[in-house]
Amino acid sequence: MGDSGDGKRPALIAVSGRVVLRWGYAAVIGLLVFASLQAYRIQVNVSEQHVDIYRQYALEDKAISSLRRDVWLAGNFARDFFISSDPERGRLLRSQVQALESESLQAMAEFERIRPHAEPTLRVKADLKEYWRVLSEVPETMSEASQSAAYAFVQEELVPRRSVLYEALRGMTEADQARLQESEAAYVTMRREAIRKLLAMLALCVLLAFLVARFSLQYAARLERESDRQFDEVAQAKLELEQLSARLLEIEEDGRRRLSRELHDSIGQSLAVLQMELSHVQALMSEGQPRVRERLLRARELAENTVQTVRNITLLLRPALLDDLGLVPALQWLLEDFQRRSGVTCEFSESGVEELLPDPVKTCVYRVIQEALHNCEKHSGATQVRVSVRQTPGLLSAWIEDNGRGVELNPKGMPQRSAGLGILGMRERAARIGAAIALQSTRGLGTQICLQVPLAQVAAEESGSLVPESGDTNAYTHPVGG
Repeated sequence: MGDSGDGKRPALIAVSGRVVLRWGYAAVIGLLVFASLQAYRIQVNVSEQHVDIYRQYALEDKAISSLRRDVWLAGNFARDFFISSDPERGRLLRSQVQALESESLQAMAEFERIRPHAEPTLRVKADLKEYWRVLSEVPETMSEASQSAAYAFVQEELVPRRSVLYEALRGMTEADQARLQESEAAYVTMRREAIRKLLAMLALCVLLAFLVARFSLQYAARLERESDRQFDEVAQAKLELEQLSARLLEIEEDGRRRLSRELHDSIGQSLAVLQMELSHVQALMSEGQPRVRERLLRARELAENTVQTVRNITLLLRPALLDDLGLVPALQWLLEDFQRRSGVTCEFSESGVEELLPDPVKTCVYRVIQEALHNCEKHSGATQVRVSVRQTPGLLSAWIEDNGRGVELNPKGMPQRSAGLGILGMRERAARIGAAIALQSTRGLGTQICLQVPLAQVAAEESGSLVPESGDTNAYTHPVGG
């Protein structure tokens, strides 16, 4: 129960950590999107308000300027009329006053649209209406007036009304400027408030992003530590498996050697003695007992077959040639047996291979070539096999080539579809003594296996074993079975 809880806790921590990270990133992204939308909305609203403020001020200023211009022109036109007050000048003044009155009414209408029901607006409108009424009566009432009466009319009627209008318009202008300043102050205040809110939101985003980043780093560090721990466990397990595999290979090879020796030394010799005793008994038998002689002959043949069977089993387990005569005779016998059994033409060549090689080297090379020949017989459909072994100072190389159908290899140099563990076993044997094995194959063009054994490394690992100097480097080609 305790192990189960410990196994579930890292998974729960990983799941909860991923959930927190997802929600944290989602919150940061959501706040950033919301802040962007708020910034856009604030910018649009502020810009529109700013434009509205200045547009309204410009329209008001334009209306006031138009009213001031109309009042000023009307006074000038009245002055010109009093200089020469003939009937034609009266009609001209009337038309001019009507045109200016129409313009002023339009300006007042625009002003009232902007500032409806404002007291200054209503007062200016009333004063302006009275001013135009007085001016409109000038052509009729003042056409025959004297210079002194005209002067008095201008000073008493026109000038005061015009001054009042100017003063009222100036007050409207000042009021507009005050409103503009108030609007600008409100605009600045609103903009500062919007910026403050936006900065607060961005600060929240930065804080949340910092917290998420910190949690992410802690989570990544925890995952990295967990990954390193699991990697160390896997590496340790791999090392233990390799050691176990190497030990199993040693036990297997030692068992093969002992069983082969036992079969050869015990059962094989006993059968040989039995065969000799049967021959002696057969020689001592008289001619008058044909049936007994026949049975002894059959027993002798059975003993001979049994001896041959034991010899074959012994060679298959581990040929005594490998231990007694060395690697090259063992490989020659292996290829001869393979050619006799499979009918595949074999060619063997060797160059400079010493007899007294370390036992791990001999065993590895022999077993790799044996497994390669087994795979060739079982899968390749080859008609010819070439085996070459060459020894140079510090290195022993072996090549096995066939002209079979070949196999497709993956990037790791292993067959795409492997039905057995033969190639993997070869790699395990090679790795055990620090050797390198390479497999090259093309569909329809055969397969080549290259094994390279560093003799110096093997000699250093083998306590008490000596690697002799390389002898004759002349290459010999042995026609197998010839």
